[in-house]
Parts: sequence; structure tokens; C-alpha cells
Amino acid sequence: MPVSRAENGRWRYRANVKTHDGTTIRISGSAPVQNNTKAAAVQAERDHVARLQASAKADDKKAVPTFKEWFNGRFWTEWVIAQDNKPAEREAKQSIFKHHLAPAFGDVPLDAIKVAEINRFRATLLEKQLSRKRINNILAVLSKALRYADDVELIKAPRKIGLLKVERPEIECWDLEQYARILDAARREGPAAYAGVCLAGEAGLRVGEVKALRWREDVDLVARTVTVNQQMRRGALGTPKGRTRRTVAMTATLYEALRALPVVREGYVVLDHVRLGHHKHEENAVKWLMKKICRRAGLPEAGWHRLRHSFGSHAAMFGVNPWRLMTWMGHKRIDETMLYVHLAEQHRRDLPPALVAVGTREMDPDKRILAMLSARSAISWQQRANESEKPAEIRMISAG
Repeated sequence: MPVSRAENGRWRYRANVKTHDGTTIRISGSAPVQNNTKAAAVQAERDHVARLQASAKADDKKAVPTFKEWFNGRFWTEWVIAQDNKPAEREAKQSIFKHHLAPAFGDVPLDAIKVAEINRFRATLLEKQLSRKRINNILAVLSKALRYADDVELIKAPRKIGLLKVERPEIECWDLEQYARILDAARREGPAAYAGVCLAGEAGLRVGEVKALRWREDVDLVARTVTVNQQMRRGALGTPKGRTRRTVAMTATLYEALRALPVVREGYVVLDHVRLGHHKHEENAVKWLMKKICRRAGLPEAGWHRLRHSFGSHAAMFGVNPWRLMTWMGHKRIDETMLYVHLAEQHRRDLPPALVAVGTREMDPDKRILAMLSARSAISWQQRANESEKPAEIRMISAG
């Protein structure tokens, strides 16, 4: 170490010290008065460097925020908002943080969240008997927060978070008879409710897309098409899932349902009539409406999304081109659409003859599918009900 004797006889040291972040600091000093030797000057320099390193470590420890400070601060601003997460995604992240991540890691510094702590957290989630899909969603949010901390060099390396293996659940949909009963119950509920159910079950719209559909911009009664440009959640508008607009041809059932609405063709198609979407209880009111329709139909309560699944499953059952169905459903990948095709193949059923007859009248493949989809409301369950009401001997003759 460079030490030298000054003109006054004191042994002094002078050096440049590079810190861990790459900056260079110049230090200097002298040996103690009571021990003015070269060795004492060397030791004084070593002590000075040690104090400098200890101070740098203390500053680093203070600089690393807790998980709560990081999640609600820089991560939320620089990742969630900057990545333009949809309102539903933000709400889901906030819920996961509040109920799972904050209790486990809220006051823990980021650099103290190691692999062992993450594995113990996963074990806790399994002990709570949460679904594997729910656990993966929680771990994914934790992983994104830690990985971004690594990206901005706040922690040295990302923590490895392995997700659980999950089999994709089978699509739940109404069968032909149940779907017709849902339509009949919605019709008795009122024109607006019936139009909303038809938009989901006859065109495959998600409930947020149903609420955000506008007359002037999205509905073309001349061309008989519906264009999905946006969706709504808790009164907030955003782009559709996948951020892709799509146009869906109307079935005759949907066309008549929209024409029956007693409105001037302005504003929202459904919300202006059922008066939902503009207050804090909008989501619960929409769910309650669907449950009410299910009860009126004498069926188990289910959400709006089952209508979308029914649209895709029935179209696949009728033999739709998967690429056409992909466009109608607004999927980003064909493997998502093929789930409906595989479901139809695994649960193949004979179609009612009258429904098949409707399809044979159309030569164009897309029009044939639309005609069969539209005929579900009039044929599938009413015909079977009429058959069951006939005397036994008549049913036997008809069967022969």
C-alpha cells in the first residue's frame, strides 16, 4: 500500500479505492501521533478501507426495499401500469397481494426472499387446499415482482419459482336442451336480458364485451354483424382480451333479439336498458341477473362465460371450420380453439333431425353453421318435450 513520510516527519497514506458499484473514492490519512511508524500508517490505511466497505454494505441494506414497498411502489408503477395491464389484471394482482403475498412477504426485504422461503410459501398454499391453478396464479405474480427487481439490478439474481403441473379443466357448457331453456328464461326476463344472453350464446361475446357493445360503432343490422372493439369492467373501458378486435356474423336469433329492443340506436346496446355498469355494484348485479335466469330455467346456477363456451362447443359440434371459429371467438392461438373441437369429438351426440335439416338447406359452410346455431332455440328441447307428452303407443309408432 502506498505510504510515504511527509516533510514534518509523519507517515502518511494515500490511495484510490474502487467500490462494488464501480465508483472510485480517494482516501488519505496518517499514522497515529503516538505510533508514527510506517507499519502504523499501513494499518491505518487498512482500517480506513474496512470502514468504507462496512458503510457501503450498510447503505446497500438500507437501499433494498421490503416486498410491500417494492410491490406497491416501483413494481406497480414501472411494470403493472407501464405494461398497461387491464383493469381485471390489476384487480387480480391486488387481490393476490392482499390475501397471500403481503401476509407472507410484506415486511421482508427483497434480497431476503430466497428459494427456501418460496418453497415454504408454496407448501403453505397447498396446505390451505387452494386449487393448483390458483396457486400458480399467486406464484406467477410473485415471480414477476422478483424478476423485475432483478431486471433493474435491485437484487442480484431472480429467484427460481417452479409452477405446479395442472391439467387444463374441461370446458363447461350447456347442452342443446339446456341452452334453449336458458334462452326461453331470458326472454321471459325481458328484452334487454334476452339480448345480452343472445350476444353471449349466439355470438360468443364475453360478459365485459356484451356490456361495452355500442349501437353505432359496433352493430351493423344491415350486414348482420357485431364487431367487438372494447370491453367494460366496473364501468372502466378497455380493449378486448388479447387486444384484438373481431367481427362476428349474427344468427337469426341474435338479429331478432337486437331488433326487438325498444331503443333509439345510440349508446350501449344492453346497459342503457338494464341500467348496469355505471355504479360500484355493477359486477354483482350482472352475476345476479345470470343466476336469476338459470333459476328461472330450472338449471344449476352458472356464470355468463358458460354461454360463450356453449357457442364455441355447439359450433364445433355442428362442424365449423376451426379457423373460422377461432376468428369468431377472438382466440390468439388455434390450440385454444381446438379445445372446443376436442370437446365436441369426445362427447359426440346425435343431433335432432330437424336441426340437421336446417343445416342442409344452406350450401355456404358459415351460413350453415349460423343457421344451425340459430335453430337451437326452436328445435332442440321443445321437440323432445312434445315427444315426451305423446301417449306411449303413439311414440312407438313414430319411432317405427
